[in-house]
Amino acid sequence: MNAYRAGNCAAALEEFQASEKAAEPGAERAFYQGVCLAKRSDWNAAATYLVSYTAVRPEDPRGWYWLAQCRLYSRDFERAKREIEQAINLDASSADSYRTLGEIQLERKDHDAAYRAWIKANQLAPEDPRTTYYLGRLFFEADFPNEAAAWFRQTLKAAPHHFAAMTYLGMCAERLDMGKTATDLYVAAIRESKEQKTPYSWAFLSYAKVLRQTGRDPEALALLTEGEQVCPEAHLLTALGQLLASSNPAQAIAVLRHAIAMDPTIPDAHYRLSMLLRKDGQAAEAQSEMQKFQEAKAAEERSKTSVQAIRRQP
Repeated sequence: MNAYRAGNCAAALEEFQASEKAAEPGAERAFYQGVCLAKRSDWNAAATYLVSYTAVRPEDPRGWYWLAQCRLYSRDFERAKREIEQAINLDASSADSYRTLGEIQLERKDHDAAYRAWIKANQLAPEDPRTTYYLGRLFFEADFPNEAAAWFRQTLKAAPHHFAAMTYLGMCAERLDMGKTATDLYVAAIRESKEQKTPYSWAFLSYAKVLRQTGRDPEALALLTEGEQVCPEAHLLTALGQLLASSNPAQAIAVLRHAIAMDPTIPDAHYRLSMLLRKDGQAAEAQSEMQKFQEAKAAEERSKTSVQAIRRQP
């Protein structure tokens, strides 16, 4: 257990495996093995140990919480929901469990339930920046920029180096016609994410859009190209493909194909690829991409309607 307590999961797993082979007694060994594997993102292996543990110790909310985490990141949202609700039934004072429930409900597209879960988590742990960030994101997606900004400011008060909150606060500032504030926040978020060795694609993308709006296309292209190298993400690649379309259509097509492979739900990627393919004489594929654009756009509108339906009073 010394390695586990020290946060050394690799060494801890070796200790647990040796103990398991020696058939040493230890009812909680499966729990700790599962947690270590979960922390290493080995979700399926972790779930195997945690299922075993919850069968032996069904009264322990920790087992259900970590098992729900494994289901969430394995994208098994219905089982994740059942298991986190079991954890909450056993310990209704856990802000972590309510926060996780919110994440699960968001994936299930039940935005109102996600909001309720995160509000409860925030009541239990008001200073937790993870929950305030999630609430800010939810209000941002629902197009309530003032309320979103308030949650992001609360996040940054608790976690001043939270570059994602900086970025989204910048997006709120843009929607509220505070361009200078938005620019400053994007530049700070890019710098902060690089310093943390986790370049954040949405900061790169958001600042590149500002650069384009002010006629600084070469700087925007350089920034998006850097983003493609250090933090490739489908929305960023879509913007890069759009910028390349006039000067290098072949490269733009390749970039847009990559964006769609990463995330086929982005309408603009299908639309811009369709336009380029049509110009290139590839009419059949262009028509197929236009159909995908229309389907993705309809799905996006349905999701927007759903998120805007959240009730804003606890």
